[in-house]
Amino acid sequence: MPTAKKRINLTVGDDLFLDLKHLAEKENTSVASVSHALLERALELKEDHYFSKVGEDRLAKKSKRISHKDIWD
Repeated sequence: MPTAKKRINLTVGDDLFLDLKHLAEKENTSVASVSHALLERALELKEDHYFSKVGEDRLAKKSKRISHKDIWD
C-alpha cells in the first residue's frame, strides 16, 4: 500500500551510517526510523533555539512589561 509520507534520499559517510546502524540495533528498529527520530529532534532543537533568541531580543528591549498574573486575570 502506498504511503502519503514523502521520501528523502540521503547519502552519509561510513562512520555516520555505522552510528545509525548501532543505534537502530540497540533500539531494535530500522536505520530509517532512527534517522527520522533524530531529524525530528534536531528540528525541535532548532525551533527552541530560534524562540529563545526571539525571547532574549524582546527582553533586551526597554518596553512596558505586563505580568503573567495581569495577563490571565
